[in-house]
Amino acid sequence: MQPGRTWSSGTTRNWRRKLDETYAFMAAIQHSRSTKDVGDALLSFAGKFGTTNILAGIIPPRSASRREQLSHVLLDRWPAEWTNRYFSMGYLYRDPTIRLVAQGSQPFAWRDLGNLGELWPGDRRVMEEAAEFGLREGLTFSFLTVERQRVGLSIAGERLELPPGEQDAFLLVAAYAFGKAVILAEGTEQRQTVNLSPRQHEVLQWASLGLPVEAIADRLGISSHTADSHLRAVRERLGVQNTVHAVAEAFRLGLIA
Repeated sequence: MQPGRTWSSGTTRNWRRKLDETYAFMAAIQHSRSTKDVGDALLSFAGKFGTTNILAGIIPPRSASRREQLSHVLLDRWPAEWTNRYFSMGYLYRDPTIRLVAQGSQPFAWRDLGNLGELWPGDRRVMEEAAEFGLREGLTFSFLTVERQRVGLSIAGERLELPPGEQDAFLLVAAYAFGKAVILAEGTEQRQTVNLSPRQHEVLQWASLGLPVEAIADRLGISSHTADSHLRAVRERLGVQNTVHAVAEAFRLGLIA
């Protein structure tokens, strides 16, 4: 949407319908009883894009042993033989996708790796070998947990088709899925109390519909600067860096539905 344009009621209804579909998957994830259930639900959501495999985990320190590296993986729908080779050969520290995740990169397609930074021969080898296991095309997302740990989540398959407009929806579900996986892995429901002002809650509700700051400001009759300030305050209170992750965390905490 171009800056300055307002959203019609029809546009809002379309976004509401898409968000309802997205929230339905998040509700399924909420009722998951194991990380396997979470992975199955996320793979079901991403399957419509051609995804056949998913891997997500917290980026470990470079000094981590193979066992420690594996312990950082929480959602594993990668080919078992490739996972074994990957960690046995120490590919984690030669993987260009991991390097970009550690740098906090925006979501990126594997086909664009050459444009995002220098690829060394070892980097290319990792990606070429991954293709041998059906991981020919992929997308990788980077985000932070509420504990400020860097997370990488990749989806892959022989051929992926994820329209730009669908990336935020997927990132929303992915962030929520990973948070749920962490809770299940630790065996505790880490539920915090977050109090938002009525205006902050209104801004968050509109943001959950996918509206940008300009449209939110128009809906509430406030300036874009004020709307943006409210969103920043919401992100700070939820301990996240971006609005998509804020919506996922708010959904988990029951602040929006």
